[in-house]
Amino acid sequence: MSSARRTTIDRISDATPTVTERSTTRGNASVRRQEILDTATAVFAEKGIVGTTVRDISERAGILSGSLYHHFASKEEMIAEILAPVVQSQVDAFDRIVAQTDDPTEILRRGIAAAIAQTAANPEVARILQQDEHHIRDLPGLDEVVRQRRAIRDRIEAVIDNGITTGQFRSDADPRVTSMAIFDVVLGAYRHLNPIGRHTPDEVTRQLTALTLNGLRAT
Repeated sequence: MSSARRTTIDRISDATPTVTERSTTRGNASVRRQEILDTATAVFAEKGIVGTTVRDISERAGILSGSLYHHFASKEEMIAEILAPVVQSQVDAFDRIVAQTDDPTEILRRGIAAAIAQTAANPEVARILQQDEHHIRDLPGLDEVVRQRRAIRDRIEAVIDNGITTGQFRSDADPRVTSMAIFDVVLGAYRHLNPIGRHTPDEVTRQLTALTLNGLRAT
């Protein structure tokens, strides 16, 4: 083998471990970032957004506060990354239901079931959204989260208004008040679901669906 070819192979061989090492480092950083987010979610749910400090999160995560800033620029960035995916999934789920049926009763029935399932899957996020709603509106960097939450309420209001127009729902029902009540009850369901409560998502869904639809049904 020529000296030139041997040199080329040596360079490729030398470079390979560097690429692998960088890839592994990025992977480890991504895993650690998610671990910190999971820890932050639990702390925010326990202490509230305002009551939680970066030091609280770093101590629970077992790192120095300064090290946490290697992963996140601010507490608000963590909050946005925790809430945004869940809120977006709520919008997407509701839009899929509306694309499948235009019946107001059926939309609310499926919508409540989907929302309870999401609350069961993300109880700490549901707790944060419910107990810190007024703080979320005022925090920088959370405009999209606020907008998406408003979008969900607007969609529910439109469905209720349509149900009133078509005669399925009571004419004296206020779409805005009713949509807010549904929103709050669904988020608050985390208290009744395992592991905090004693009920399954199916049990809670049946109760809330019956209460909501029976209360709205036109007589």
